[in-house]
Amino acid sequence: MEKIQRAIILAAGEGSRLRPVTLTTPKPLVPVNGVRLINTGIEALKKNDIHEIYIVTGYKKELFYDLYKKDPEITILENPYYLKGNNITSLYVARDYLAGTFVMEGDLRIYNDAILNTSVEKSGYCASKSHKDAEWALEVENNTIVSCDVTGAKGDYRLWGISMWTEEDGTRLSDIIRTYVEDVKDWSIYWDEVALFKYKSQFDLGIREINDSDITEIDTIEELIAIDPSYEELCNAR
Repeated sequence: MEKIQRAIILAAGEGSRLRPVTLTTPKPLVPVNGVRLINTGIEALKKNDIHEIYIVTGYKKELFYDLYKKDPEITILENPYYLKGNNITSLYVARDYLAGTFVMEGDLRIYNDAILNTSVEKSGYCASKSHKDAEWALEVENNTIVSCDVTGAKGDYRLWGISMWTEEDGTRLSDIIRTYVEDVKDWSIYWDEVALFKYKSQFDLGIREINDSDITEIDTIEELIAIDPSYEELCNAR
């Protein structure tokens, strides 16, 4: 059993599907019922004794500095490539911190702090039983991810944007990310495609089974309004 020691939160994107809200506010900083999305993850990490947190920023990065510059447990990393590629460029910027690390999307709303328990048997992803309507479905056998279907059509589990990396696997992933970005120069992919498809044989990835009620991902205006109706008037005024 290993202990996760730090966390990387990916928060560089523009959040275009959440416009007009994200015209002025990066998606991770959008308040939902009075609490910024990213803060639910930060607080959950701290409650699990993770006090080394890296936030990878890009879009409106100055707002992250304004909010977190006085927090000694948070380090802001800037992704200068966020407009030129997918989130693999953000993990590339944070590659030196991948050993013994949580990697999290910054737009998740976490309801259950326990899903960030730092004890891990091996590297893997948080996943919940799939309802066949979610993207990134996993087939799992004996706590090993056998396959991933990005259409959500094939798999018993839904992948969520939280992964855990042991010291050994995180070091290996760091080397692979660096090589892929610098040598292959394919910046168009999600970083998860490296671990789950292109270099799958390099890892033995399992899952941490969670419940749908433990976490929410807000991708669209409609999903935001469903959780926080206060945005309805702003969005109707578009």
